[in-house]
Amino acid sequence: MKALLICPAERPAVNFLGETTPLAKLTVFGKPLVSYWLEHLVQAGAKEVRILATDRPEQIRAFVGDGARWGLEVEVSPELRELTASEARAKYHKQGDSDWLSQPNDAVIMDHFPGLPEYPLFSSYAGWFAALQAWMPRIASTNQLGAKEIKPGVWVGLRTRISPEAELRAPCWIGANAIIEANSVIGPIAFVEDRVMVEAGVEISNSTVAPETFIGELVELKDSLANGHILVNWRNGSCTTIPDTFLMCSLAEGHHGAKTSNWLGRMIALAVMALTSPLALVPILRAKIRNQASLRSFVAVRPQFSNTPNTSEILVYYELANCTGWLRFWPQMWNIVKGDFAWVGNRPLSPLEVAELTNDFERLWLAAPIGLISLAHAEGAVDRFSDQTRACASFYAVRANWKMDISILARAFVVATKRSLATLFF
Repeated sequence: MKALLICPAERPAVNFLGETTPLAKLTVFGKPLVSYWLEHLVQAGAKEVRILATDRPEQIRAFVGDGARWGLEVEVSPELRELTASEARAKYHKQGDSDWLSQPNDAVIMDHFPGLPEYPLFSSYAGWFAALQAWMPRIASTNQLGAKEIKPGVWVGLRTRISPEAELRAPCWIGANAIIEANSVIGPIAFVEDRVMVEAGVEISNSTVAPETFIGELVELKDSLANGHILVNWRNGSCTTIPDTFLMCSLAEGHHGAKTSNWLGRMIALAVMALTSPLALVPILRAKIRNQASLRSFVAVRPQFSNTPNTSEILVYYELANCTGWLRFWPQMWNIVKGDFAWVGNRPLSPLEVAELTNDFERLWLAAPIGLISLAHAEGAVDRFSDQTRACASFYAVRANWKMDISILARAFVVATKRSLATLFF
């Protein structure tokens, strides 16, 4: 059975919704709108779907591919203008071809959720928000992979970190890989999408937060649509741009050049390296006596920010071989002295690890300097390349400042001390 999906083109009433992505590809409760429609058509019995796209068809094509993930054959056809359902049928239904779904599923404009035509998504910002509220009760039946209802009306996605001191009020949705810090209140009627970072003391109610958006400390969002640096009041349609990145910004656009270690930091590193050299000489001499290598070399990609990082821009750094704990990083203080590393930053990544950074959010790892100590260390993350570590690296890249650096140093020292004591006594 065949079907046509028509992507909505420009909608002046909600122009900011489509600023960075086609309306059909807007993320809603963790999935693009077109994904809901493809799932709906599969359930209706479709085997072949043609998607008619006017606005940025290449983005739609890149997302849906050949449709195999839905068990469909999908083809994306560019159109000069948005067709009506009747025009699409007249153009693509061949005479005598009865192998089509029955109306209205044979040709659908994706301007509403499946089964909710009475809630148009793009007639106004208020209509968009009302449609989200109407759709939320159906989350449980829409194959939200990994999302859990942790209490009635409160849904949380995979790998999301929520402070125990945060309060979640139903109904609310928090997407995957989000971070909600202490004393924040999310809800009621709050939709926080994937990879959003919410600092301490934030209140969000009657609002949506688009993917990869940062919400700064003590910010209050009410009756709002937040998308990067854009804030819309959905009740009256007013829109404003937030110039201060410490209040609101896009995590994908938050980089303004990676900092490097300063001269004071370099001099401190040289002094610490000299003072701790007797400790470092012990494993070095032990390795010499055993006729073993005293150093292990590694390759790291230099800090940068690009959708396609240049993995040929590399540097070499070393660790002490046959050595555990902080002492194995002793040679990397020389990298601080040279200006290749900073005291605090994101840990170095090899070219192979960089290739595993799958989206702009994760590639923010490279937007910060390479650091001897990282936020992940301060958080006690054990796996150096886990989802938690990636989230910490992206967060640091956007929010790094000297106060955060001092906090990370202090917390990392406490974590390292606890681990050392546990090793000694247990």
